[in-house]
Amino acid sequence: MERDGAPLSVPPLRILPDPLVARCIYSGKCYMIPLNQCMSFSDLYEDVFRTFQFLPSDVIELQYSVPGCEACFLRSERDFQMLFCGARIHKLECVDISVLKIGGSCSNTSSVDSRSEVVDEDDYLGEAFRIEVHKSYLSDEWSSYIHHVGEKFHGAAELREKLRKYAIAVGFEFVFLRNDLDRIHAICSNVGTEGCDWHLRAHSSANGCLYITELNNIHTCKGVVRTQKHKLLGSKVVKTCIAADVSYNLTLKPREIMSKFKSTYGFDISYKVALKAKQSAKEAIYGSDADSFSKLSWYKEAVLESNPGSSFVLEVDPSTNRFHRLFVAYGGCIEGFQFCLPVLYVDGTFGKSIYKGQILAATGRNGNQGFYPLAICICDSETETNWTFFFNHLKSLLEPQGRVITFISDRGTGLLSAFDKVFAGHPHLFCYKHLVANLAGKYRGKGNSVMIEEVKKKFFKVAYSSTEKEYRFNLRLLRQEGGAEIIDPFLAEIPVEHWCRAFYTGGRYGIMANGIAESFNSWISLERLMPVYCMLDQTRIKQMEQIGKRRDEAQRWTTELTPKMEERLKVQMEKSRRFSVHYSSPGVYEVRSEFSYVVNISEHSCSCVKWQINCFPCPHGLAAIQAASENVYDYIDKYFRVDMFKKSYSSPIRPITNVDMSSSESGTDFMLPPLAKRPPGRPRVKRFKSIGETEKKLIRCGRCGKMGTHNKKSCTEPLVQ
Repeated sequence: MERDGAPLSVPPLRILPDPLVARCIYSGKCYMIPLNQCMSFSDLYEDVFRTFQFLPSDVIELQYSVPGCEACFLRSERDFQMLFCGARIHKLECVDISVLKIGGSCSNTSSVDSRSEVVDEDDYLGEAFRIEVHKSYLSDEWSSYIHHVGEKFHGAAELREKLRKYAIAVGFEFVFLRNDLDRIHAICSNVGTEGCDWHLRAHSSANGCLYITELNNIHTCKGVVRTQKHKLLGSKVVKTCIAADVSYNLTLKPREIMSKFKSTYGFDISYKVALKAKQSAKEAIYGSDADSFSKLSWYKEAVLESNPGSSFVLEVDPSTNRFHRLFVAYGGCIEGFQFCLPVLYVDGTFGKSIYKGQILAATGRNGNQGFYPLAICICDSETETNWTFFFNHLKSLLEPQGRVITFISDRGTGLLSAFDKVFAGHPHLFCYKHLVANLAGKYRGKGNSVMIEEVKKKFFKVAYSSTEKEYRFNLRLLRQEGGAEIIDPFLAEIPVEHWCRAFYTGGRYGIMANGIAESFNSWISLERLMPVYCMLDQTRIKQMEQIGKRRDEAQRWTTELTPKMEERLKVQMEKSRRFSVHYSSPGVYEVRSEFSYVVNISEHSCSCVKWQINCFPCPHGLAAIQAASENVYDYIDKYFRVDMFKKSYSSPIRPITNVDMSSSESGTDFMLPPLAKRPPGRPRVKRFKSIGETEKKLIRCGRCGKMGTHNKKSCTEPLVQ
């Protein structure tokens, strides 16, 4: 044929192949529709929308699956044509199309017929009576987990998990007729009562994966609807949903898990399920508490091999092969401690795993007033035997350094007798906060809260007394307030040189409390929840990172002293400006203001005693140093200098690889956990504070007008007319 002399092109006749059958699935319901390439994506979308009776405001998404791709988007004409290409490549005659509702409102409207006007009653209701807009939940995708024959799963565990989530999302229950590693057969639980024919079969292949070989995904039973609670929504399903949250926050509480699961997944779970799911997630991430002890032999070899100079002592009961106790100190920490202040805080805290136990720790102090972890010991309890074990191995690390170390403790159970055996002659200070807590406990039932607070304040003044005269004066006030019958027996049990500044002759660097040890205990509070191997490993990683960060931080310092001590020097220098200095003899000066003080800069001493106690020049000493035209930095303790701080963090903790754990001989050693009798009641993660540790806020009573912890209702004070 020609038109205007030009040949007319005629398209070749296209023979359409047999139509492709699509099985559209939504909320357990299904219908079949033939597809051919004469149709468009819009035709399919409208047919699905009309068949499942979605509301005009609803938004749906279509997904199909072919072998090798479980979820292919079907959003445009291009995607629609690619569906035919995929079916032709894989020689499919039927393809499953999953229908997902991803938006829209749930309005209470009713349609009389197709010609009726659809009215949304929410447009005319007050805010309190409107139905909230539908919220998307992470569980919405669960309804697409099971959709076609040939679907691939990496093992039976994955199929079981996804099958449970699918049943929860769709709203039905199933039972396993066969539940093996290589074969699974599940049917609807209503097969006996209502004859529902929903069933699934899956078999394993040579590659170890499971494939769905038979699937009838249509329910004929009643009541297939998604509810807020479901019998299958147990700890196994919840564990997979909260594993990431538990790994980031081991202190997550069951109530928090319940609330977060409701807002994120749209389901209600019980407290028991949340608690069990958290415990299962913790075990999946960090391993079993019991199995963790078998890894300690390998960990000991790994530490000693990767970190030369470390000390790792592991004791096992030879008769039962049960864990007894261990001591560990890393080589980098041992090497760096000799450049820290010659003080050690020793304290014990309790473990929070199911085997409890005690963690004994020795913590140092760097030149910038930060804590410096040195060694830890894991044992069953704070006894004299365990403290002796800890101190003996600690002594073997400290003796080669040749320094006299001042120890600070809270006089824990068994600690005093063990210390006197191992470190006889070494200075030992008692934490005054623990002493005042013990003293306050003596007044249980014998005095009101106001009197106890006054006793505590006066005891602080006694402990901080700088001279013997001041000590005797403050002690007299304490006895008057607290009563000699209580004060005298209490102080008679405590040698005064261990807690009062006036009687301690060595350099205590201003230390009065065991706060550094408490800081370390708080620093590892999360690790104390972990099994023993993970606790040691995670604590090592924190120490390794801390050393690296502080080493890099110190490289940027340009001052001669560490930042905190440099700032302290500036404050003290400013205070020294108000004093007048009078020369007496070489190195000796009288410094005057409202009071007069004798300063000997050669001996680093002042009559206010603060220079000797704090090992740092007081304002009187700084005034005398400047009057002598000396460099103030020459009179400051060497441990406060930046160069000493850098040396304390110059030796790193080396990283450890565990890729060969399973192949090493020690990695297969089996060690039983310690015998730990479970205490009655609910497991505790916080200790009870003594009466002296609890700080009660004072209020003014509306009846008697006095300050105290009582109110008008509980007031028993006599009223004076």
